[in-house]
Amino acid sequence: MSTAEKIEFQIMPGLWFRQELLFPHFGITAEAARKYRSGGLWLEGKHWKKDPANRVVYNRQEIEAWMGGQL
Repeated sequence: MSTAEKIEFQIMPGLWFRQELLFPHFGITAEAARKYRSGGLWLEGKHWKKDPANRVVYNRQEIEAWMGGQL
């Protein structure tokens, strides 16, 4: 492979994933996600939770349903 060739990766998050994949997958910024959580639009345990390292993780299926209007 030459240095001019470009490799493209497509990342599909698992069921629960960290905020770094919110924007590439859904177009949602970390700040918007924080507002959805604090405003009660995204529910703890359903749309988001804290992992064992105490970091916020998000549920891909529930966010997809929420974006599709399926509350």
